[in-house]
Amino acid sequence: MVLQAIALVLAFSAAGVLARVSIQQMNEQAFRTDVLGELSSLDDEWRHKGVGHLPYTVIKRERLWHGFEYGLASSAGGYLAGDAALAGLTRPGWTKTFGAKGLVLTYTERLPGGGWLSVGRDLTTEQRQMGALTLLLLLGGAIGVAICLATAYLTTRWTWRRLDQLSATAVLVAEGRLDVRAPIRRSSAPDEIDELSLAFNAMLDRIGRLVDQLRRVTTDVAHDMRRPLTRLRQKLERLGRAAQATPAIADEVRKLDGDFLEILRTFDALLQLAEIEGSPRPEGLIDLTEVAGRVSEALRPDIEDSGRTLEALMERVQVKGDVDLVAQAIANLLENALRHTPAGTQIELRVEHNAGAPRLLVRDNGPGIPAEHRDTALAPLGRLESSRSTPGCGLGLAIASSVAVWHGARLELADAAPGLEVSISFPPSRR
Repeated sequence: MVLQAIALVLAFSAAGVLARVSIQQMNEQAFRTDVLGELSSLDDEWRHKGVGHLPYTVIKRERLWHGFEYGLASSAGGYLAGDAALAGLTRPGWTKTFGAKGLVLTYTERLPGGGWLSVGRDLTTEQRQMGALTLLLLLGGAIGVAICLATAYLTTRWTWRRLDQLSATAVLVAEGRLDVRAPIRRSSAPDEIDELSLAFNAMLDRIGRLVDQLRRVTTDVAHDMRRPLTRLRQKLERLGRAAQATPAIADEVRKLDGDFLEILRTFDALLQLAEIEGSPRPEGLIDLTEVAGRVSEALRPDIEDSGRTLEALMERVQVKGDVDLVAQAIANLLENALRHTPAGTQIELRVEHNAGAPRLLVRDNGPGIPAEHRDTALAPLGRLESSRSTPGCGLGLAIASSVAVWHGARLELADAAPGLEVSISFPPSRR
């Protein structure tokens, strides 16, 4: 916008200067023609009546003033008639000089006998006219610049508003919302932004189809693999009962059964993740305080039996969401803190308003997660090296993050100094 304004000002300034110079040159050319015509008339006068009659002629024409200024000097340079300043000119040709009335455009010629005759046009009136013209050009230029800037501002604002809508759509897509689409004008022919929106929407349609296909494949594979794994676990259970007489074999069977149970839990978590991402979004309001309180009380015995403590601080908060999914997310966050912190860790669960927006927060004073590893921790099946030996499938935080995105919320990992802080910031609920 600033560059446009500068370009407009320069363009109008250049146009004004060119117009002023052109008009000034045209006026001056007209004045030169008039002066030469008057000078020719005086030449005819002295040729018929003699050079000695010129002083009387000049005095008479000055008295009858026709817009011309005169100067007449003798061969010795003495003043004879007219304006003294013009009578003092002793160089033939055109010149601009200041006379009694102001600036005068003058032509001087040498007379027979050595005298000098000067005839000129007063430029004072022309200067006033040019000043008025300059002021008019400046005023017109200022109005033109203002109109152009206002038009550019309105056009740019309208364009940026449309680009902001497209950018807001891209932000929602980055948060996992593949159901949104960029707005397109339907009432007129598509422009460049509409074409960009159409391409963006086509890309989202393609991504949505690919994600749906991947989700179906994941779900089908999980279902298909779960059944034979369940049957295999049942066989291991029977084998374990049959091997009770051989403690070493029974112990190995129990270990295998635990491994298979962990695999089944992973498949269950993958199915749950696919169901979350493929289900419709919530519409009704739920009591986040009540859900968090119920989940915390259900997990409190396990947390305290492990040597850790749980503190729940609740404000009355409502959000638009699904009770079961929100409860699952809270449980995943608390279980994540339970699994990956040592005995003696203090775990804190908060439900609060943060700058007017509902927020759920789980904080502990354990080892935490380094900033460079937090994206890995949120990825499905993502596990840090320090947690490879702990139980779990690496889907707890991923499921909680998917639940947050599904609710239009945002899950973030932060440093609790010491420990880890996991927050889910919900959009403000509107009835």
